[in-house]
Amino acid sequence: MKKLDLKDKVVWITGASSGIGASLAIQLNKLGTKVIASARRAEKLIEVKNKCPNPQNLLTLPLDITDHNSIENAIAMVKQLDRLDLVIHNAGIAQKGLVIENEMDVDRRIMETNYFGTVAFTKSIMPIYMKQGYGWFAIVSSFAGVMGIPGRSAYAASKHALHGFFESLKAENMSCKLHVSFILPGFINTEITAKGLCGDGRPYGKVETSHRLGMTASQCANGIIKGLMKKNRRIVVGKFEVLLLSVNRISPGLSRYIIKSHPMRKWRNLNSRINRTFSFRLNPVVQQQ
Repeated sequence: MKKLDLKDKVVWITGASSGIGASLAIQLNKLGTKVIASARRAEKLIEVKNKCPNPQNLLTLPLDITDHNSIENAIAMVKQLDRLDLVIHNAGIAQKGLVIENEMDVDRRIMETNYFGTVAFTKSIMPIYMKQGYGWFAIVSSFAGVMGIPGRSAYAASKHALHGFFESLKAENMSCKLHVSFILPGFINTEITAKGLCGDGRPYGKVETSHRLGMTASQCANGIIKGLMKKNRRIVVGKFEVLLLSVNRISPGLSRYIIKSHPMRKWRNLNSRINRTFSFRLNPVVQQQ
């Protein structure tokens, strides 16, 4: 199969100020792609642009996908271009906490950004695609977008919802050639888990071990671009954890068992029990002093 040449394509990336989005912007710029890099933090977008070998081919465009006016202002700028080939939906926030721990405000905030923000942005993009007769959305989803992950209920729900939305959009057979790709990253060493919301709404504050030991954002972006060049409908990127998706397709029950029996999870549970035991033994001594 002939690979798609991304040179001179116009690609709009949300969440491009750091992590996977920033790496995608830089690597696509190296390929000669005309990149529109968007995120809320304008100063971070400038830093990304300064890392590009062809900065003249990268447009920084501040955007908050949860703000209607921000979307409309950004769309007005992009409409001035001659075309738009691909939108990579990468903006989003993570979540960590059990269902019974999560305050409803956290669930709403996750859905507002990951789902409703992406949907609102997509609805604003569609008139451009329909006018030019073609378009392409690549959605950075997650393993949590196709299977349930403990401690990620709100995040998983938002990603599952995106799959349903874009599958329906594709099925509506509008008057344009619309292509949709789902990107499923595994454990990627970015700040997404550190910035993710805990049950009470506070940031988690640290990169989880599973992600810290995972693929770098640069490696992930390279894998994504290879999938885009093949115009794959599903692009899975990661290390050994990608095998879990295959297991889930064959035996969902086995995949749930693997998730529950994850070695790192067992170690954390053991560590917690040890800490509780030592705390119980030391407390009486402290009280007697």
